[in-house]
Amino acid sequence: MASDRLAIHPRSAFDVAQDLSSGRMADTDWTSPLNFSASYFAGDDVTRVARDAFLEHIGDNVTHRFGLHPSVQRYEHEVLDFVQALLNAPDGAHGTVTTGGSESIFLAMKAARDWARVERTQVASPEILLTHTTYPVFNKAAHALGIRVVQVSQSDGYRADLAAVEASITDNTIMMVGGAPPFPYGLVDPLPEMSALAAEHGIWLHVDACIGGFVLPFAEALGRSVPIFDFRLPAVRSMSVDFHKYGYAMRGCSAVILRSESQSCFQTFHSDVWPAGVYSSDTVAGSRAAGPVASAWAVLQFLGYEGYLDRMGRTLVATDRLIGAINSIEGLSVHGTPEGVHFSFGSDEFDMMAVGNGLMAKGWMMNLQTEPNSLLLMLSSQHDAAVVDRYVAELAKVCDEVKAGTIAEAGNDQAYGIY
Repeated sequence: MASDRLAIHPRSAFDVAQDLSSGRMADTDWTSPLNFSASYFAGDDVTRVARDAFLEHIGDNVTHRFGLHPSVQRYEHEVLDFVQALLNAPDGAHGTVTTGGSESIFLAMKAARDWARVERTQVASPEILLTHTTYPVFNKAAHALGIRVVQVSQSDGYRADLAAVEASITDNTIMMVGGAPPFPYGLVDPLPEMSALAAEHGIWLHVDACIGGFVLPFAEALGRSVPIFDFRLPAVRSMSVDFHKYGYAMRGCSAVILRSESQSCFQTFHSDVWPAGVYSSDTVAGSRAAGPVASAWAVLQFLGYEGYLDRMGRTLVATDRLIGAINSIEGLSVHGTPEGVHFSFGSDEFDMMAVGNGLMAKGWMMNLQTEPNSLLLMLSSQHDAAVVDRYVAELAKVCDEVKAGTIAEAGNDQAYGIY
């Protein structure tokens, strides 16, 4: 007898669509101005262009870009060319479109590990050096790849602690990671100094720019203070950058960029024992939907460099306005001086988890952080001056209520995400 868990009888397309619609009634609109958590919205016009391109290629497989779907090969080549120019990659750099930042990170680590097996033969047990704010996907990939993690526990001014990083380098260190910027705090690590350390010790330096890859280049072009974070630093051998964040593509679409084509052999997996023929792959995923890379290409064409500059410029202005207003509320302070469009803030006076609960009760969405207890906001195009002013007014009111004891922490054991 068939299991009750199986859908036995066919249903009409109308009924299925009704169920989908009703099932989403409690879902959050990702474009909502109340959403300060990982929205990456650039406007209805950009979303429409990205969605149409995604749907146009919804049945196409990136794996077959050299045969069945040559248009996808063009998209891949052109989006990689754009992002390599954006990140000042040298001539001869090698890029790969992936399904997301996690895969880009995994591939960079796989390349560094296999490179060390050839170029650092004295290494007995490979180690990767991570800062306190490095994305945990690096820990996950290290577990899978057999690389020992050495993680700096200190964070000097919410950025990587250079003295602790230098003290943690050993003869087995093959790779170190800096963020541009990391997710917590939104502060770019001291990458020029980390590059100097990596060059001195012959270490592969990876810059995780999954968030900042489509933010910092435009912030710098607009004359803002941004430390050098990309391939202009000589020890940077690889970078990860997400198209589906501030590149505004449909998820999931990312890229890993290697400084040189000669390094790509360390990223690629090759097998010649399969009876169907030689198998060679430069990604973790096999079959991949072509919709995301098509959407990335379409948005790049629609906005162009000038369009990105304009939209990011407006978001940066809104970020400045919000940071200034938060710092003006007695008892609150933003952590450091963020270079991009996301940041965290906390207090020595207020229970920030209670503040977060009060804001969420009013419909605002954000991320909570625990070291220290704080709120993290990520701005997108829908966060204009009116939204910023509304948020600040409600934040100030909630802080007063927390101080008066009328709002208390509800308690939440979750971490990393919208609550």
